[in-house]
Amino acid sequence: MATIESLKRKHNNPSNVRKALNVIAFFAPMSVELPEALTQTGGELKELPAGYSSMGTFTTDGAAFSTDVSVEDVEALGYAGPVRSDIVKAPRTVKLNVFEMLRKQLLALVHGVDLSQTKADKDTGEIVFDDPALPMLREQRLLVISTDGPTESEWVMGWGFPKVKLASIPGTDLKSSDPIKGELEFKVLTDEKLNTPCRNYIGGSAAIRYLDAIGFEKAA
Repeated sequence: MATIESLKRKHNNPSNVRKALNVIAFFAPMSVELPEALTQTGGELKELPAGYSSMGTFTTDGAAFSTDVSVEDVEALGYAGPVRSDIVKAPRTVKLNVFEMLRKQLLALVHGVDLSQTKADKDTGEIVFDDPALPMLREQRLLVISTDGPTESEWVMGWGFPKVKLASIPGTDLKSSDPIKGELEFKVLTDEKLNTPCRNYIGGSAAIRYLDAIGFEKAA
């Protein structure tokens, strides 16, 4: 006879509980490919393709992914609940609250301006640029990577968004008590070439050792 405790021991695996102990986010122009994989032999992280820019440090809120599912129900006479339910829309968003707002590529992204030819004054080091009347918020690649665990038993988790666009321009709060930061919200679009809104990655040295714990098998 089974008990709740015996079922827990047989089917549950508390070591599968993950945290995002380290998180880093990158973005790149659409001309740069999304990585096919994040890790190499041994489970170590690979270098990213040229063209990816780091978003730098961000708040302890980390990164948040959400999907707003819209459902259409079919009601039928005599039934208390719907007899059919269909997902008709599933728009996704990614939110990050970043600190390092003075990075060149990040400034270009949030101001919707081309800074490729903008240089600092040779004598003062000052940088000056003007905002456009209508910001050009371009489509971008977005890549978020998280790790959990020690090096010898590390899980690497990644989310690659092949096409995103800023949903709004972040405001700026100037306070002596708080660091300047930007709340970035990206609208996730489906890339026509890859035919997906998000590519998921799971790897690391822990995946090599404990792959069976999450129910996957290695390819032959």
